[in-house]
Amino acid sequence: MKSLRWRYTRLPSQVEDALSGEEDKEEEEEKEEETTPAPTPVPEHPMVPQLAGASQVLGASEMSQLSLHLPPRVTGYSWSLAFCTSRDGFSLQSLYRQMEGHSGPVLLVLRDQDGQMFGAFSSSALRLSKGFYGTGETFLFSFSPQLKVFKWTGSNSFFVKGDLDSLMMGCGSGRFGLWLDGDLYRGGSHPCATFNNEVLARQEQFCINELEAWVLS
Repeated sequence: MKSLRWRYTRLPSQVEDALSGEEDKEEEEEKEEETTPAPTPVPEHPMVPQLAGASQVLGASEMSQLSLHLPPRVTGYSWSLAFCTSRDGFSLQSLYRQMEGHSGPVLLVLRDQDGQMFGAFSSSALRLSKGFYGTGETFLFSFSPQLKVFKWTGSNSFFVKGDLDSLMMGCGSGRFGLWLDGDLYRGGSHPCATFNNEVLARQEQFCINELEAWVLS
């Protein structure tokens, strides 16, 4: 009679299973790190644009923040102070005259009687017009106190319209995102479909304390 031989198969322990699983997981994570592109770093201290003139409205911090939201095509452009009420007077016609010879774009900034800072970026120079003009690069902004930017929604193309007695930016249901009167003394801001913006000032109606128009070139 042949003797029986027993064969023993050693089963892996739970510890070995766990170690094996961790090794597999590490290998998968290494593969993911190799294939996943690293995120583009956001500069903590954005550069202040090169200025031709001094602003009475914006400080270096506000300018740096705004520069991050400008269209890529104007990156590195210098800012030239084409118009300011403290130098050129409170007149919309004077603003139009100072814009002559410029094709844009323009950054319009103002401070009201409450000290609120807000304004707009126009893709082209501000001018008299029979209808609305501009492109989807146009936007409104407000510091309240943190910067809020209101970009084009695509709902309509009512970007900028210049009359002799008013300047309007953004429109919807007969209300303007930002409008200024001919004396550059009073203005208003309402939510509008063009930018889906909040009221830029603390109140819908405001008085202008200081206004500047910067040409980017």
